[in-house]
Amino acid sequence: MRKLLCVLLTLISVSVMAQKECGTTAYLHQVGATFAMSTPMLEEVTSTQQPTGISSQTIIYIPVVVHVVYNDAQTNISDAQIFSQIDALNKNFNRENEDFQKVPAVFAKVAAGANIRFVLAKVDPSGRATSGITRTKTSRLMWSNDDKIKNPADGGVAPWDAKSYLNIWVCNTVPGLLGYSSAPGGDPKKDGVVIKSSLFGVTGNGSFGLGRTAVHEVGHWLNLKHLWGDAACGSDEVDDTPQQKTFNQGAPSFPLINGGCSANNPFGDMFMNFMDFTNDAAMMMFTQGQVSRMRNLFGNGGVRQSILTSKALGEPWNITPASSTPETTTAIPVASLRLYPNPVIDKLTITVSGEGTAQGTPFAIFAADGRLMQTGKMAGPAQTLSLSGWNRGLYFVRMGNERSPQVMRFMKQ
Repeated sequence: MRKLLCVLLTLISVSVMAQKECGTTAYLHQVGATFAMSTPMLEEVTSTQQPTGISSQTIIYIPVVVHVVYNDAQTNISDAQIFSQIDALNKNFNRENEDFQKVPAVFAKVAAGANIRFVLAKVDPSGRATSGITRTKTSRLMWSNDDKIKNPADGGVAPWDAKSYLNIWVCNTVPGLLGYSSAPGGDPKKDGVVIKSSLFGVTGNGSFGLGRTAVHEVGHWLNLKHLWGDAACGSDEVDDTPQQKTFNQGAPSFPLINGGCSANNPFGDMFMNFMDFTNDAAMMMFTQGQVSRMRNLFGNGGVRQSILTSKALGEPWNITPASSTPETTTAIPVASLRLYPNPVIDKLTITVSGEGTAQGTPFAIFAADGRLMQTGKMAGPAQTLSLSGWNRGLYFVRMGNERSPQVMRFMKQ
């Protein structure tokens, strides 16, 4: 797991990045919060033994808004990088990551997919169409875990309604701070996850390049604790994660017997769990107990139950322009953009309806890993593209100008 004992506000050696750390524990101490802080009963509600009223077969869709707060071109990360992170969240939370096969059999038998899907929001809190991405230029160079990133008065961005969205802020954090998360039931004006911009998405950045910093922090947002419970041989309140003395880093070998906690742990630490501090390439799984703890947040009386009735993934109901823009290309309302067939085998048709919204509108198609696959401009209200030779998988169509794009996804079979 990625634990940050203190955040240094002065520049420190790049060697800090050789260790994987998480700022959530320090952040929660700072704001006087803990996991399961909202009510004394929350730990009971999120217990792995408690009924939730939501079937394990029900897919939980979580609308996501990504707030990119940047000072320069490097921190103004691309849409493609954001798409790759959303894809990484979905694969890792649902046991669809290809490297899951590396999990030792003794731990693989208690692993589980969460049946939780993360989707960029289609509708903003005012009912307008959105790409699920906001971009804000700021004069501030770096951000710490003081939550100023969430305050417009400090150059940050206020969260969208925490009852309906997972807010993720992406910014240049101070050295040593990779990310941090709020706890369920905390202040809605501070609810969400903050991630270092260089670590957001599948970047290929050595030990941190598989998007698992965000996987870890979103795990916290969903009420998961570090495996060691942030105490020597502490508890993460999950029965099927072995008790361990403290965090692990780097890329350990199985079995990792640290000892000091329990004689009934012959297989050692579950260092490949997303809630440890190991390298991205070394963490690969959640357990059944962790999945129950996450999903129970959305059950009857759960702290995040309101997400299930969010309108953020529906159709926009407010067609009033948010503001004037000097861009010459008209933004595409979500309701007018369609892709078919979806899933697609060979030929994909893009249609755009409505006055003045089709001809000349630029589009781009990205693979889930962020690769730009094709660009062009609409020749009319409908355009058919050949996908012959493309690999199977998830792809994204970005339609419209850079300032107000709309994004839809499709599956290639």
